Amino acid sequence: MKKKNEYIEQALELFSNYGCKRVGMDDVAETLGISKKTLYGLFINKDTLVQESVSLLLQRTHEKMSNFFQTSKVASNPFDRIIHIYRVGLKELRNLSPTFLFGLKKYYPEAYKLYDNFVQTLVWTYVLDLLNEAKRQNLLKEHINIKLICELFLLRIDKIILPNREFFDGYSTDELLEHLIIVPLHGIRKMP
Repeated sequence: MKKKNEYIEQALELFSNYGCKRVGMDDVAETLGISKKTLYGLFINKDTLVQESVSLLLQRTHEKMSNFFQTSKVASNPFDRIIHIYRVGLKELRNLSPTFLFGLKKYYPEAYKLYDNFVQTLVWTYVLDLLNEAKRQNLLKEHINIKLICELFLLRIDKIILPNREFFDGYSTDELLEHLIIVPLHGIRKMP
């Protein structure tokens, strides 16, 4: 089982660097230093390997976010927690090749569904809860529709950045975070 997890890790690295469509099972077997027969003994087909790789990526991302929430002050501001969620997300997106998610969506719909469900859950559970918490704490302007904020700004970040890879090439993660997340959050926040 430990070996299988190591294989998934290395496959994830290949897929995230070169895209899922471009990397074949031959490439994976060669990188792992095993035969294709051994690889197919562990993973029925490439779809399965891609799905398990995406699951690993999402699990790691979730752990990074969870670790922050467990170690940060419970009383920390909901806006700071939202910003942290997107900081982690942007760092993860920066590490993916532009073709990774496009390939998932086009050729590996089940794996893409894992990714999309993760993003949907993140926004509609965690971020929406944090915005509701900010509203309860009277930190939001009264007229703000938080569901619309989630749909317009927070749910579509990857769809803005990934088709335009030059964002990652031309701007730091902190600059992207500032303009995509922090500025809109300041716009909905009550001024003290």
